[in-house]
Amino acid sequence: MVFDIDSSRGLRTPDQIVPLLRAVLAASKEDESRSVEWKSGYADVTSLDASFAIGRAILGLANRPVGVASAAFEGVGYVIVGVEPGSLVGQEMRDSAELLNAIRRFTGHGWPYWDARSLTLDGMAVMVVTVEPPRDGDRIALLQKSYQPIKGALSPEGTIFVRQPGATERASRSDLEMLQDRILAGTEAARAKERKLMAVDGLRVIVADLVEAGGRWADTMEILVLATHEEWSQRNWIEWANSDSGREMTANALTVDRAARNIRLRSSDERLLDPVVTLQGLMKENESFDVIHKKGGRREERTAAYRALGSIKRALLQLENAMIEIVRDSDF
Repeated sequence: MVFDIDSSRGLRTPDQIVPLLRAVLAASKEDESRSVEWKSGYADVTSLDASFAIGRAILGLANRPVGVASAAFEGVGYVIVGVEPGSLVGQEMRDSAELLNAIRRFTGHGWPYWDARSLTLDGMAVMVVTVEPPRDGDRIALLQKSYQPIKGALSPEGTIFVRQPGATERASRSDLEMLQDRILAGTEAARAKERKLMAVDGLRVIVADLVEAGGRWADTMEILVLATHEEWSQRNWIEWANSDSGREMTANALTVDRAARNIRLRSSDERLLDPVVTLQGLMKENESFDVIHKKGGRREERTAAYRALGSIKRALLQLENAMIEIVRDSDF
């Protein structure tokens, strides 16, 4: 039979792990999986034999394929000492520092990441080691110290163990290829993320330039609307176009247009494209502004101009907020 426990999420707190211990106690010996390894108790959990057995189990769980590991308990692995199917003998833990040093003789410090704790099941202390999920890009977990049992083969320093269904074994050729692929997958994922972040950063700069130029353009146009009380003559237009403010306003309009076209070429994200298209349309349709300058700023034309400027500013704000959201989604 299989474990009678929900394996769709990682179990980390004592309240979550105790049901796993009960599931092990109620399981069959054949139920030992690639996520859970159980062992009977040891007279001294810090002894050479016990710490090697536990360390080997940790290394094996750390060297699982990412896809296989993530299929149960969100990739978390468990080494349970003191509980087996149909048998609860318990396992007393020694001083935590002494235990860590004993097991780390074989696992090393740092990677793989694991944690040992003592939990109580039906009045008996049980030792539970949780091993963090393997990830693409993780290096191979190697045996850090040779181990020679009284009987059996030597496990030399650098030995690679991989957790298989029901057993932790020395890595085969296919296991080594899998672990190499896991390292390379992390490298490619990092490169892909870097490319994505560079693309997002490029868009962020373009959007920032557009929003800044668009805001200056709208502010200047608002001043013109406010200051216009009579029809502009051709000479007024020429003088304005040749003034510093007129040249700056033209430059801002060109910046907005150029940046908008750049965004449409670089991105297919509707969160950006919708306000960009709206903004381009509003800035190209200057009839309300032309009416003000031709008719001397009558109340109805002035109202229409303010309404159009409000729409432009809302489009700029929508574009800026969309870019902020995209940056946040990209973990930039």
